[in-house]
Amino acid sequence: MRIRNVLLATLGAIVLVGGGTVLALRAGAGETDRAQAEKRWADGTSRFVEVDGVAVHVREEGPVGAPVVVLLHGSIVNLHEWDGVADRLKDRYRVVRFDWSPYGLTRPDPSGVYSTPRAAQLMDGLMRKLGHQRFAVVSTSNGANVALENNRAYPGHVTAMAFSILPLERPSQTRKVDWRLTWMLAFHKAVLPNWRSHLFWKLMLEDTTPPGFHPTERMVDQIYDMNNLPGALERQAQYIQANVKAFQTSDVGAVAEAVRVPVLLQWCTYDDVISQGPQASVKRFTHAPVTLITYPDLGHFPMWENPEKFTRDIKSWLDTIKSVPSPAPTAAPTPRV
Repeated sequence: MRIRNVLLATLGAIVLVGGGTVLALRAGAGETDRAQAEKRWADGTSRFVEVDGVAVHVREEGPVGAPVVVLLHGSIVNLHEWDGVADRLKDRYRVVRFDWSPYGLTRPDPSGVYSTPRAAQLMDGLMRKLGHQRFAVVSTSNGANVALENNRAYPGHVTAMAFSILPLERPSQTRKVDWRLTWMLAFHKAVLPNWRSHLFWKLMLEDTTPPGFHPTERMVDQIYDMNNLPGALERQAQYIQANVKAFQTSDVGAVAEAVRVPVLLQWCTYDDVISQGPQASVKRFTHAPVTLITYPDLGHFPMWENPEKFTRDIKSWLDTIKSVPSPAPTAAPTPRV
């Protein structure tokens, strides 16, 4: 009887503590303090540039006057996804990277609109404010959609485009996901929609990368800190929903037909988030020369998994296209928001 009472008391304590923790997190106890996050992650050359009412977190590194290369991160991450690549490019290029809305430290958009066209519009405004009329773009995952839409809506500025993860079709809805992530996603949707743990983000990275890759604490910390900023996950959900609607109601991949500059496609075959194969993606670029490189040992985050090899191929490709003339900027079509 005594043992049973102890067990019941222990179980009750666990329930009370667990319930109290959930209530505290629902009340905002897990939210990241923005001032502390900016102090930690907006260091070095970081600054905030206001574009159409949005304070955009941006970094510029490398020689002034050198060819400009813009790096666009994917969903859930931020400009620090490119740390290893930027370090290897900034000796010869003016490297620009920024947290495109609604990700990273870029502050909320007063318009309340979070979509690929809106992100592309803010990118155009940012590049104009920075004074860059010509630039190559290196992008990944949903950042690739932003790059393509920017090229479509504001033609003539992009001189070359490199893609690693390229979602021209809707990402796979049938890929096998780690059972722990499946459970945690269901739990968060029902109980804690606006907070995610360090473990959740660690598993997210491990689930989309090769077995030999182990995310560092810094990688997980930056995702945790920025995605737990007040309202961050809600804004991201709006963006993802706008993307889902676009894929369901239009041929999103057709935007590749607007590209008329050299393209590098770095296809990471270990990645299973993207459902179409490399050749299907190459065929989408009907008006652009495409260089295809495949990496059987790289997954969804090649810039973290093997930054040396990944960046070396980008550099070699950029060297081959320096003499290729780029079209002059023209009047832009009406942006889609």
